[in-house]
Amino acid sequence: MTTSKQHPDVAAVVVTYNRLGLLQRLVTRLLALPAVDQILVVDNASADGTGAWLADLASREARVHYRGLATNRGGAGGFQVGLQWAYDIGAELAWLMDDDGLPTPDCLDRLLAHRGEFDFWGPAVLAEQQPSELCFPIRLPGTTVIARSRRDLDRLAVGGLVANVIIPFNGVLVTRELVERIGTPRAEFFIWGDDVEYLWRAREAGGRVATVVDAHFWHPATDDLGTPMLGGLTTYNHSPSDLKHYCMARNNTVNLLTHFGPWHAAAFWAKTAWFYGFVRPSLRRLILSAQAIGAALRNDYSGHQRFLASPVAACTTLPRSAAVEEESVAVVVVTYRRPELLDRLLTALAAQTRMVDAVFVVVNSDDAATDRVLASHPELPVLVDRPGKNLGGAGGFHRGVRAAYLAGHDRIWLMDDDVRPAPWALQALLADGGDLLACVREDRRGRLVEKAAVRFDLSNPLAIRPKRATVETTWPSRARMPARAHIENAAFEGFMVHRRVIDKIGYPDPSFFIFYDDCDFQLRAQRAGFQMWAVRDALMRRHFDFSQDADLAGWKGFYMYRNLFAVHFRYGTNLLVRLKPVLVAAAVTVLSPWRGGRAAVDSVWRALREAFGMRRLDPRARLG
Repeated sequence: MTTSKQHPDVAAVVVTYNRLGLLQRLVTRLLALPAVDQILVVDNASADGTGAWLADLASREARVHYRGLATNRGGAGGFQVGLQWAYDIGAELAWLMDDDGLPTPDCLDRLLAHRGEFDFWGPAVLAEQQPSELCFPIRLPGTTVIARSRRDLDRLAVGGLVANVIIPFNGVLVTRELVERIGTPRAEFFIWGDDVEYLWRAREAGGRVATVVDAHFWHPATDDLGTPMLGGLTTYNHSPSDLKHYCMARNNTVNLLTHFGPWHAAAFWAKTAWFYGFVRPSLRRLILSAQAIGAALRNDYSGHQRFLASPVAACTTLPRSAAVEEESVAVVVVTYRRPELLDRLLTALAAQTRMVDAVFVVVNSDDAATDRVLASHPELPVLVDRPGKNLGGAGGFHRGVRAAYLAGHDRIWLMDDDVRPAPWALQALLADGGDLLACVREDRRGRLVEKAAVRFDLSNPLAIRPKRATVETTWPSRARMPARAHIENAAFEGFMVHRRVIDKIGYPDPSFFIFYDDCDFQLRAQRAGFQMWAVRDALMRRHFDFSQDADLAGWKGFYMYRNLFAVHFRYGTNLLVRLKPVLVAAAVTVLSPWRGGRAAVDSVWRALREAFGMRRLDPRARLG
């Protein structure tokens, strides 16, 4: 193997683990940058074909080199190996990054414009799903000032720079001279805190540090970081992953004791106790935190190993079947004139730790903005279906599921354009391996807003609403849920179905237009003998609050009534339940002088008539 330079000027150091699709995207970008002399990839014992791909690429690209580690040593171990490697080959600058980041085409040039001014400097790290926001909030050292957006960062910058602050290992440059002075990252940390420790070590050694505001590096938003507490006065870095939390609590303790002293460490312990005692109560997390802190005080860095028994320990504690992992996954997205939301969703899909095999997008509108968004995601295998008219969510999901099924995909993952899966969501679903699975939704503030029914009662005629209990009314937070929770229906927002279910029951019914098409499909599946589960660690963020009660007075109310009535006619277990829609219509009529007026009466009786005509499954929902 030859290299472009005997002693490279800039060596890009990339650490990767089981994210081949993201790695390919990143390396493609790095190869397009002339200023990158060598690309050094450290593979943490990936099992997804990363090694074979790197071997093939390195045989063709002189600038690409890789080292496959025998075991997963985490980000800390990977960067320790990679930075030492860059130093050993004589690189003057090492450019450090994980596989899920992506520098903008001009990022490196903008950083190199400040060469000689700094020893350790990097770009503004932007949330890939929403580039106007910072991926990681930045607090100015020694102050309470926090920057959360590009606007905040611009306001704090002096001469385009924010001194003494960087987000380490996300597109940062480090000089050979600084490595000589302070060494390499602490590999024993595994993950979390190794980057901060390296930054603090650099500053204490007199290293010149800064963020270059006009240099940009994209990174998937980490929504669980910075969870508000104490009325928003401060935040806590909560993670659903036990592995991440354990390493965070252990390594933060070590860092604070080493660099700031016992009082700062004690403050962190108190903050942890308060968060899991009152903000998101969890006795299990309190015990885990105590174990991590105890390990830090003993200088024991082996405790995280117990979370690595499963290849997806960072996502879920459930065992994963290799056969499930090999199954193809198609995403079905239905969108209607919300290009910005669609863009965020597609960006989140591209950031999955397990890449999807196809994305079927049903576009229920004809608008140029949506077309531009679709064309801007070449990293995804997008297949666009334009029906020529608005088919509603039900019609869109019918077309998308049918197309994915006929294309031969094993698993179909359905979602609207107003949600955003966490990067590990798909991997968590596959780790479960069930036939009917649902993500668990939180709002943008991290509150559980999952309305999937734990109990959906179509046997009691006195139950005004068949949804008797939901995930959000059963558990106070997602962290308090079991790893999987039995449910009886869920929205098509992160819902996954295996093709063997479709083999038996057919497709979603397009006649519903909107509302209850998901409920209908899932009731059919459960009556065919399939069980349905909400997977705790398959996190989905919802952009909007639920406000459907207000829709009853508008055009949506007609579909809510009609389709709920149709569900009763189809699946009510006794005559009284099947007659309940008539009673509801009568009640609306009686109450109309005070609520809804004549329009409400006309709407509910029309809904009743049409629902009666929907007593049977639409033939389009059947196979064939």
